[in-house]
Amino acid sequence: MMMMMILLLTESVLASYQFNSTVECEPVRKRTVRVRAGESLYLPCPETDCYDSSYDWWRTLSSTKQDEQIGMEESERVHYHHSGLYILWLTLDDTGRYIRRWWYEKDNCDEYETNIVVYEEFHMDLLYLSVPEIKASIITCPVCEKQQGTFIWYKNFSLIPNQEFTNVLRIHNSSKESEGIYTCVCTWEHNGLKHTTSGSRSLTIIDHSPSNPPQFQLPVNNSIVITDVGTELILVCSVIFVCEDCPVYWKRNKTKLDEEDGYKFDIYRSKDGNAQLFLNITKVSELDLRSEFRCTTEDDYKVIFVSITLKRRASMLPVILACICTFLLVLVLSGIVKWFSLDLVLFLRKMFIKFNRKEDGKLYDAYVIYNSDETTSKTVSDFVNGSLLTVLESYYGFKLFIHGRDDLPGEDCMNLIETKIQLSRRLIIILTPGASSIYPTAYDLQVGLHQALVQGETGVILIQLGQMQDYTHLPLGLQHLLCKNNPLLWRDGQTSPNSRFWKRVRYRMPIASSHQRRSSKKRPEECQILPV
Repeated sequence: MMMMMILLLTESVLASYQFNSTVECEPVRKRTVRVRAGESLYLPCPETDCYDSSYDWWRTLSSTKQDEQIGMEESERVHYHHSGLYILWLTLDDTGRYIRRWWYEKDNCDEYETNIVVYEEFHMDLLYLSVPEIKASIITCPVCEKQQGTFIWYKNFSLIPNQEFTNVLRIHNSSKESEGIYTCVCTWEHNGLKHTTSGSRSLTIIDHSPSNPPQFQLPVNNSIVITDVGTELILVCSVIFVCEDCPVYWKRNKTKLDEEDGYKFDIYRSKDGNAQLFLNITKVSELDLRSEFRCTTEDDYKVIFVSITLKRRASMLPVILACICTFLLVLVLSGIVKWFSLDLVLFLRKMFIKFNRKEDGKLYDAYVIYNSDETTSKTVSDFVNGSLLTVLESYYGFKLFIHGRDDLPGEDCMNLIETKIQLSRRLIIILTPGASSIYPTAYDLQVGLHQALVQGETGVILIQLGQMQDYTHLPLGLQHLLCKNNPLLWRDGQTSPNSRFWKRVRYRMPIASSHQRRSSKKRPEECQILPV
């Protein structure tokens, strides 16, 4: 009891704080409720967040024409509690305008107006909307939808025997004799006192006769509409009627929608009987996404509908993340493939191509051409007789021809050069920055360039020892080769056979000869290569 008093006091203070008579509320909805004197009326809050919002009630009685604020004292005959209005034991003087203001901000509110008309006796205006039925099976009580109570049914104001005392009256084997006014009386309790509210419907059973049913043009049945939570959405229902006054309305989860539920309706009827009904969902909620919307219509014989479900728009974030991850993965894989492409090619060459190698009549895998002067002789000699022979011949088994090591004393050097170049699969040309005066007169270089450029029979591998500012001092044929293929730059310290430099050399070399050079071979005296 103490908690109830504290709650009532808190609501009273909050309501008085938020009410501001200078603020004009936004009109949202108007409706009319017709009731009988002596009964009690409960107007519930239609919104789902009633208990988390702030409301106050006002009324303007027809007899006084004065605005009057309604309080929350439950001892009063007219009061509100949890935003629901109670008018107990209605009198004719209770006829008037009742306004509920919803304060969603301190100086902003929405206004819901209900016109209550109290009748002293039963009047046909008290009838709730009734639809003619072909074959009625149930009648639903139009009152106490959001209240717990007990129900008693009357037909033409006489008690119906053997009823189930629920808010639904079942009619078995309905016929013309079933026609009449059906009234349900709901008995409910408030503050320990019992109150009654009644509602009546008129049932008319019409004769069945052939008819063309209404046809839906829009929407397609079981269609799906993509939307987002919190956005506005308009659903369109287009129906072709034969009858002029056939009703059309929207349902959500088999319950007819009202405008006070946060939905707005517009209907347009043409002269040929067609109708378009628009459902404006002002703010799509999570409940809407889990619901089924039905555009429903009925003629004299049956009720038909088409359904729509809402689906949340798929987020683009997973797609973007997937694209980014795929791009990064491809980038990483491309980098890995590019970095290890040499190793892969060399591995496959070793595993597959070597076993299917055909003899081409060549004796050497490469013919080595090098020239040097006094400043570069030691560097060239260390590279050729050291790293080049150690890696390519001793470690990988290539067969190289090198002047001074593989020629015999007394041989004709020019004839020897031409023969050995023709018997070689590659030309390895060593470039040095200090041999500009030697290149033009080197006979083996001229023969090698002719063999590579003119006859196109021999591949060329260019290895550069040291940095060179340009290549203008080199023969034109050699400059042409440099334009087509960049030289492999040798740096001191690249002595490991598995270094990047030697992998690139092996990539440009042919498959190693099937017969290896003997590890020990007496070095003959060098022959003198004469300039041409």
